[in-house]
Amino acid sequence: MLEEDFEEDVVPEFGRENLLRVYEFIKYCKYEKEIPELPELQEIDPEFFPGLTAKPWWNVEELDNPEWVEKVVAGLPYVQGELADLLEDNEEYLISDSVKNEVMGGGWSGFRLRRLGAWLSRNCELFPKTVQLLKQSDVPLAMRGVIVARQVPGTGVQPHSDGRNFFLTAHFGLSVPPDCAITVGGEERPWKEDDCIVFDTSFMHSTRNDSDEDRFVLVLDFWHPDLTIPEREALEWIYDFRNKFEQGKIKYVPKLPDGFWETLYVYSAWGGAYTEENVQKEPIGPDTLGGFKLGSF
Repeated sequence: MLEEDFEEDVVPEFGRENLLRVYEFIKYCKYEKEIPELPELQEIDPEFFPGLTAKPWWNVEELDNPEWVEKVVAGLPYVQGELADLLEDNEEYLISDSVKNEVMGGGWSGFRLRRLGAWLSRNCELFPKTVQLLKQSDVPLAMRGVIVARQVPGTGVQPHSDGRNFFLTAHFGLSVPPDCAITVGGEERPWKEDDCIVFDTSFMHSTRNDSDEDRFVLVLDFWHPDLTIPEREALEWIYDFRNKFEQGKIKYVPKLPDGFWETLYVYSAWGGAYTEENVQKEPIGPDTLGGFKLGSF
């Protein structure tokens, strides 16, 4: 169903020749094509996008438009101020949308401003300046999320991969005590308060907070710089379609093949398959039903 609508809604706008890697991506997702050998500690299954630079750590200067990072860094005092207000007035909100499992542990919590490509209006009301900052900075946000993330003292996230290679992740340090670090692809680096680090979460990564204070970062998922604009738009369409389907907003309706009704007519009783000679067939008109003459009752 997704592929049928993709052909109708996306291909005419961007052209098939500009979406060849997206078609290949779909094949990987359907297990119709085997994922090639990946770099060490990168794990993707099955959402592999071909032809993208794969490395655990990125320098900001390597991004296709690093100016947005500079704008967000310059606006971090607004984010820090709204976070301080939340902690003072409604600290329990910060853990209302958190994941608790063996990987994330009990010490990580996140306040989501954007999920699956959609802004969460109720949460955004508590971070209006942050949302305005991100929109005005032209952050190339991917379909996943925007999160204010907390790591409490003495906890950490266990090694894991997020399993997709077509977006990168930026962590902006809001409050970073000593003895806090993140390991990506086997290399550990500290967060930078009032600054940014960029990495690829399709590589195994983990965190630790060995301090006695909370650590806060602003997490932004953004499109991999090697993706073209048509590819980004196509991926955004695909995941929006999938999310709406999973939420029940799109119902599966199988499309009938071309010529279905003509074929049905030929093989139906009123289309020629019915062979009893004593049945009178008439041209279809207002006084007929299925080719049979309506009688007077």
